[in-house]
Amino acid sequence: MENQEKFIPNYMKIQNYISQKIESGEYQEGTKIPSETEFAEMFSVSRITANKAIKEMSVLGILNRVQGRGTFVSARQVVSTQSKAFVSAAKLTITGVRRHQLLRFRILKASPELAEKANLPVDEPFYEIIMANESGERAESLDYTYIPCTLIKDIAPSLEYLQTHFVMDCLKVLPNVIPKFMKIFVNVPQHDFLRSADELLGDSEGKQIWCTEIYDATMVLLGATYTVHPGSTQDIPLFTFSL
Repeated sequence: MENQEKFIPNYMKIQNYISQKIESGEYQEGTKIPSETEFAEMFSVSRITANKAIKEMSVLGILNRVQGRGTFVSARQVVSTQSKAFVSAAKLTITGVRRHQLLRFRILKASPELAEKANLPVDEPFYEIIMANESGERAESLDYTYIPCTLIKDIAPSLEYLQTHFVMDCLKVLPNVIPKFMKIFVNVPQHDFLRSADELLGDSEGKQIWCTEIYDATMVLLGATYTVHPGSTQDIPLFTFSL
């Protein structure tokens, strides 16, 4: 864990600090948090870095910036279990409303679909990490994440970190790995390697599946996450943007 902390970007250290304060109850709804200047001094970073940290959390609805007054903790209801905005590669558990449980971790040979995406031989080993995005006592969706073993010698120490962070952020803390691009696909077919979702999610008339792929600057695949949601008559938002 100490090695991971060394590679965490400075703006994320500020975000993690704020998140921990919210989760512990020290920063409650309506609490005014330190200013960007104070955070910059506290973490020995530039004000631009502190601004980035605060701005991102404001866009997500976790913080509320009020001109002339400061920045405050927003209502916890902003991050709702009814929203699918924070799953797949964009998974976040700031307030503890959502929980992510590790169901399976193993190494397997790449399927034809994965091998083609990564431009690797079919028998190339991949890490498979299956997580349940839980609501109450049941899994409301599943994340199937696949990362080439050639990228990371031992991903096991990162599994706990991956349960509570963006997949892209998890890749960022790895040495010599620089995520640059993200592609999101909707209406993805249920490939054979996703068939276990039938058992894990229970019987369903149909399943909604989307895929988030992360690449470096040369468009080499770093990881792919397939999010499987049980069939529903409701419209499920993929992402929610603040305008």
